[in-house]
Amino acid sequence: MFIRYVIGRPAVPQEPKILKAGGVSRDLRRDTTLELYLRACDHEQVTPNVDYVHHLKARDSIAWQYRLDIFAASDQVQAAVADALHAQDAISRAYDGDKVARNAWACERCRWSSYCEGDPLARDVDNWHDVEAAKEPSEIRIAYGRSRRSLNRDRLGFCCSPSELRAFMTCPRLHWLEYVKRIRQVRTDIKSLPMLLGTITHEALRVATVQRNADLKTEVEILVSETMRELRLAPDVQAALADPQQVQAIADRAQAMHELAMDGVAEVIECEQRRAMVLPGTKKWLHGIPDAVVRMHDGRVGVVEYKTTMRSKDLMKLADKYRTNPQTYLYAALVERGQLTL
Repeated sequence: MFIRYVIGRPAVPQEPKILKAGGVSRDLRRDTTLELYLRACDHEQVTPNVDYVHHLKARDSIAWQYRLDIFAASDQVQAAVADALHAQDAISRAYDGDKVARNAWACERCRWSSYCEGDPLARDVDNWHDVEAAKEPSEIRIAYGRSRRSLNRDRLGFCCSPSELRAFMTCPRLHWLEYVKRIRQVRTDIKSLPMLLGTITHEALRVATVQRNADLKTEVEILVSETMRELRLAPDVQAALADPQQVQAIADRAQAMHELAMDGVAEVIECEQRRAMVLPGTKKWLHGIPDAVVRMHDGRVGVVEYKTTMRSKDLMKLADKYRTNPQTYLYAALVERGQLTL
């Protein structure tokens, strides 16, 4: 069993700078591509710089999309499952009414940090601005012996996903806000753009996985239109999202990520189907939705996970962090030991 992470950055590449004295800039910090540089050189009728060509070729391999295959050894999977069980036990006895401690050491990487800064004891959560009720969790039905049953998602620590476990281990208050209070932030300003780009790219990848030869640019145009119609986005966000260059960048990135993901794949077994497994020696359940489960030409089975970012331009360095991410090995456990939900 292996996990294949494919990470992409759906940003619009910068055009190379044309120098006033003639020629094309070779700025190493320019967020451009080899293709754009060669096109600019051709337009300006100058010979491409060999060293800069090598620089851009190497940069292109890690700055826009990148793939990392991680072997899920049995000991690593077993350890991740044990960690999940301990976390779910902790969740089941974590809360005493509305008194929820925070992990202040994690505030710098928490999306709720500004709210907790203004209300450190979380006494006035119901009156926090730009917050709304999140959607209720979907029902999870499983085959249980000869019968079928629904898993109780309101019972704390009974049925959790890797994302929920990560939230709790990061900060109990983060978990309480999103999985007990079930609230979410409402963002319509420019800060919401990276999340929107990631969501649209992810959906385009789903389409590419289930529909061969899909026209991804058309699909992205439809997704952008639906997003702007359904969400109350600020004008600058709408303009940035609907920009033709941004639409093309999303489509290009989704296509490139899909090609990386499907390299060596003989068959897509599942696409975004929920799996669940009972944790060993307990009645607690773990569930999750892998982006895809695939079978390779050599017979190996793997899980494909897509990730997007707008922050890092070194996707190889970012990908390496997933080697120690418990989610990697929990997804392996779900595929090896779990069942598809009904």
